[in-house]
Amino acid sequence: MKDNFDIYEYRDQLKSKQIKETLTGMDASNKIIAYLRDNIYPKLDDDGMDEFVIEMCNHFDVEPPNYRLPEGTGPRQKVVALDDLTFDQLGPKPMFGFDAQNNDDSSSVLHNDDDLKRWKDGIMGKYGNVDIKVDLDASDEIQVMDKQFQDDKESYTQRKGRALKDMGTNV
Repeated sequence: MKDNFDIYEYRDQLKSKQIKETLTGMDASNKIIAYLRDNIYPKLDDDGMDEFVIEMCNHFDVEPPNYRLPEGTGPRQKVVALDDLTFDQLGPKPMFGFDAQNNDDSSSVLHNDDDLKRWKDGIMGKYGNVDIKVDLDASDEIQVMDKQFQDDKESYTQRKGRALKDMGTNV
């Protein structure tokens, strides 16, 4: 250990050094971008990079570039995790409320936060924190983007069609 070491003097030196190393916003963003380019981007495939950019845009509440969005989504459509979905993200409420998909080929009409919470709890209980696509152009359309959900919905629709056919032929 150094003779005549003064911890208070050392603390003051550190503080002085930190003040001199204060970053500007531009410097900080350039350092982050350099780090991302060197350490993160090379590890991502194309899909991973798209997901990364979309998540960063969502975090900063900006619109991601169209070419990064999943196929079938446009500039006024966004994909969010079910747990992160809020009633405010749905946009202006249509006169008859929002239609949110159910796995039984029906939809739930959402008029307020309580309706959204009830619908989210039902989906979350069976499918977990799945992705939801909100179409702000067709402001009443909320879709569940989960393969198991879509498979269950398709299976239900097919069973319902067979049942109706059987009822029609037996009457």
